[in-house]
Amino acid sequence: MSEQFKLRWPVDSRTITQYFGENPHIYARYNQAGHEGLDFRAPVGANVYACADGQVLDVRPNRGNAYGLHVRLQHVVGGREYQTIYAHLSRALVSAGQQVAAGDLIARAGMTGHTYGPHLHLTLKLIGAKTLGYPDGVIDPLPYLQDEAPPQTDLIVYTTAGVRLRARPTTVSAQLAWLDEAEPLTVLGGAGAADEARAKIGQHGEWIHVQRADGMIGYVAAWYLQLAQPEPVTPTEPEPEPDLPDEMAVYATEALNVRNGPSTGSSRIGIALPHQPLILVGDWAEALPKVGDRSEWLHVHLPDGRRGYVAAWYVQLTPGPAPEKLLVVYPVQDMNFRERPTVRAKRIGRLAHNTPLVVNDDPARALALVGRYDEWLYVRHPQPPEDEWGWVAAWYVSSTPT
Repeated sequence: MSEQFKLRWPVDSRTITQYFGENPHIYARYNQAGHEGLDFRAPVGANVYACADGQVLDVRPNRGNAYGLHVRLQHVVGGREYQTIYAHLSRALVSAGQQVAAGDLIARAGMTGHTYGPHLHLTLKLIGAKTLGYPDGVIDPLPYLQDEAPPQTDLIVYTTAGVRLRARPTTVSAQLAWLDEAEPLTVLGGAGAADEARAKIGQHGEWIHVQRADGMIGYVAAWYLQLAQPEPVTPTEPEPEPDLPDEMAVYATEALNVRNGPSTGSSRIGIALPHQPLILVGDWAEALPKVGDRSEWLHVHLPDGRRGYVAAWYVQLTPGPAPEKLLVVYPVQDMNFRERPTVRAKRIGRLAHNTPLVVNDDPARALALVGRYDEWLYVRHPQPPEDEWGWVAAWYVSSTPT
């Protein structure tokens, strides 16, 4: 990242409602790995400001495109060309070719284009850059966004294993960096933050706001942290190599899409949860070095016996926690049970009204999809003689019997 290029906040609100890379299940239909920018809370008519000095490249009208009415700015810094795109506007206040300075009023927020409500969407491009799973040039704006850093406490915590630093306190938010085992992190927050963090250490479901030694700020799962600095490992004589297992498993770091090919553009065939083993197919000695690599995919056996591919940067070698209780849904009428999440997929069978179906997904994420048109749920039919796995249309099920 260029140290010279910075973005100021484009709206008066200091609330980000959707981060880069979030909700991959929604954006998969657009052949993207997740959300391609940042969404800011902004009511219709709210001021929209230029994020940096530059020139207006274009003002594009609302003519059926995803961005709706939007403004594109060009910024040349340190010999590199950046572009910022301000989308879903109700009114543009600049014209092509106009010079603007950071903080200049350029538009009013709105809800044009593909949006469920009023907000400002900001996309950042670095010409020549490539982020896996996104259009050419698209990069995460968050590391460039200027903001006042929260106060530091005097508490240092340490990671117990390799873990992700995330933009928000949730496993489905954007990943900012990979933290090494035993990495020291400074806890952030005002009065009482250190005591609150101490109480959260080791607690599943809790998150702690931290800062790395290089200044990057984010959230870390409290169940991967400890208070005591790890003791240095004393070198010992190497032990004999153990017998290698016939099979090797990896585990999803969160509810993870399994696809029929090694790309985010491939169709989904299932969802793996962190406690479910995914058996590597082929020479696992060659596959293991790929774990955590953002450019690699792994060929695996699913828990239901089928084969598929998972993103290597969303797996680890140890199992994660199982959900306390998976979501159960019920068809609101007789409905089809399909092999893949599309009405064109092969029909596995027919489900009767109110048949209980266990959703193999993060319960909170799955509940948010119930009743929504064009969304799908990956479920298990729990009745004998054996479990069946497949997909059901989310708009034909309810979280309670009807």
